[in-house]
Amino acid sequence: RARRPKGIGGPDCGWQDVVMDLPKAEEVEVETTDLYRHDEEQAYITLMSQEVKSLNFAAEENYTIRFCKEILAYHYPDELPLGSFELLASNKIRSDEETLGEVFNGDSYYCEKAPPEDPEFTWVPRKEQVFSDKMLMQLSIWKKDWDAENKVYEPIDLSYKPYGVEQTKAWKKLGYLDDKNMLRDEGELIAEGKITDPARIEDYEKRTGLVAKLRKEHLIRAKDALEASVEIADKSDVDEALEWLRIHKEKELNKALKLLQRQEEGEEVEVEEEEPEPDDPDIEVFICEPPPLRGM
Repeated sequence: RARRPKGIGGPDCGWQDVVMDLPKAEEVEVETTDLYRHDEEQAYITLMSQEVKSLNFAAEENYTIRFCKEILAYHYPDELPLGSFELLASNKIRSDEETLGEVFNGDSYYCEKAPPEDPEFTWVPRKEQVFSDKMLMQLSIWKKDWDAENKVYEPIDLSYKPYGVEQTKAWKKLGYLDDKNMLRDEGELIAEGKITDPARIEDYEKRTGLVAKLRKEHLIRAKDALEASVEIADKSDVDEALEWLRIHKEKELNKALKLLQRQEEGEEVEVEEEEPEPDDPDIEVFICEPPPLRGM
């Protein structure tokens, strides 16, 4: 049973309190071939899937997400039992209680990115269909992964996965990632007891000591010193790190050598950790996330 969406029929008609009976799942006639079936008089919806044949059927505004799930479970009891999947629209997981009239209301698609500062950037998220327009509407079927250890279906995670689906999921379970799914500082993970392997801890301590020497004694930028410490074989060998920088970061190493010479001549110097902003306003600078450290 489902309530009629609020606002239909006027504020005084009392329809928002009317409880309407839904048909049984087996009574809904579905189409698996003509998935784009629609007309001006009757609303149709397609439940899209890559796991099974998608379903298209005539829909009413008071049909709930739960009812749509029951239709799927009736036709695919083995592949899509209730609880093993979610339905998505507008880039969001829809709750069982929502009606199609509430889902398809013309709202913009959900987007994690904040609006850009550039006033000339005119892109806006796509808007969802409006049920009353009787245009073809779609819900996406997302299967949940099965957690064999705990014998439950895992909640669907729609967040950005910078290290691939499986690696991001694995590191997230271990607590290695921040709220944006990026790797946290290795030192923090060791301090919190999330990394306990003695070999990895020793490797980290060697790299930390090497970075400190490169910065203090050779005036190497922090990010260049860190990259060198990751790439070389002996994590405590300063000479090997300097040779790696000579080959792969020659420009940055030469800057450091000039700074070191000025310092030895008695001048007070400061290492520029970041590249200076370009003077040309037409040049755009894009800052990319660093790649994951080897060994993580």
